[in-house]
Amino acid sequence: MVAATAAGLLMGQLPWVLFAALSAYVVRVLYKVYQIDQALFHGTRVASFATSGLWPELHAKVINIREKSRARKRRHLRLVRAVQESTSAISDAGVILNAAHEIVWFNRAARELLGLNPDTDIGTHIANLVRNPEFIEYLGGEQDQPLLVPSPVSESGMLEIQLIPYGRDQLLAIGRDVTHQVHLERTRRDFVANASHELRSPLTVISGYLDTLAYDDEVPSDWKAPLSEMLRQVRRMTQILRDLIELTRLESADEPASFDFVSPRENLERIASEYAARKPAPNLNLDLQSDAGILGTETEVYSIFYNLISNAVRFTPSGGRIDVVWDSTSDGGVFSVADTGIGIAEELIPRLTERFYRVDPGRSRASGGTGLGLAIVKHALQRHEGKLEIFSEEGKGSTFVCRFPANRVVERKVVSQSSV
Repeated sequence: MVAATAAGLLMGQLPWVLFAALSAYVVRVLYKVYQIDQALFHGTRVASFATSGLWPELHAKVINIREKSRARKRRHLRLVRAVQESTSAISDAGVILNAAHEIVWFNRAARELLGLNPDTDIGTHIANLVRNPEFIEYLGGEQDQPLLVPSPVSESGMLEIQLIPYGRDQLLAIGRDVTHQVHLERTRRDFVANASHELRSPLTVISGYLDTLAYDDEVPSDWKAPLSEMLRQVRRMTQILRDLIELTRLESADEPASFDFVSPRENLERIASEYAARKPAPNLNLDLQSDAGILGTETEVYSIFYNLISNAVRFTPSGGRIDVVWDSTSDGGVFSVADTGIGIAEELIPRLTERFYRVDPGRSRASGGTGLGLAIVKHALQRHEGKLEIFSEEGKGSTFVCRFPANRVVERKVVSQSSV
């Protein structure tokens, strides 16, 4: 009877014993999970686990993951240190901007060139620190070309700033001190302009005397040829001086061209008539697909047309063909000159707009070229917010395309094609 009573009591308490044991096991498991969590995410040391069950394997994996994480952190820190040291060593300013153009980071050179302060300027909009209207417009527009702006820390300093998109909606602003180069270029332009003006007067006097002697019947006949050659060279020098003065004026102009109405039809017909009277000459085809006008400076637009057509005539043999086209679209105006001349090697095309650069120096000089025409075209187009595109194949001819923006073109009625 005593045994039965004891068995009954034991059976009555058994559920509570099982519950207590299960609770203790759950608490133990949760504690070990907590230890693993602390080791993985908080870097605390993992306590020694029992040598049975799954815990030793989990312990080994935790240690492996933690060591890999520490190795990655060490590599990351070394990389960050190397980037910081390299960016601090370069002389160009480097500024990282977010999508809102707020400063995220900048190097040591940015402190000196842009006057940035790491304690106050992080998170500040860059336009609040580089207060220049052209730079503000540059931030919201096309950023394929660098921008020249006055230095915010020096009255006479000049900076060249280039914005480079990278990452997710971020920009890297690179600033370079170009004060010395700008001053040198200004000195060079002033020298060329002054020298050109000073030489023009004596050349005019020499040209006048040579003109008189060349047509004087009392001059010995054996002097005729030398006088004629001297007169030709003086006229060529005079033309070079005129082009130099014009190019210097275009390069020095800070403001864009005026917005006076210019008729491409009238200017092109005048140029075509002039070349039609020259014999021998290539066939010049004038295709005016639009009567739209250009808003700009008449002399500069005429210079663009004249220099490109003159170049095509100079390098296209007699019997060749030159197609001159003026058209307008919703994107603006397009003026093109395509010839069947000698063509240009592809590697030489980027140099064509350099002053005094000639693909064929002997032929260019013999035909009266100054080597400044395309440089004048380039700068005159820039003053009209336009672009020059050059396509050529050696031995097959060249095509020069001038694109004027829509704000520089006034639409009119379409007219028919004409040939000269």
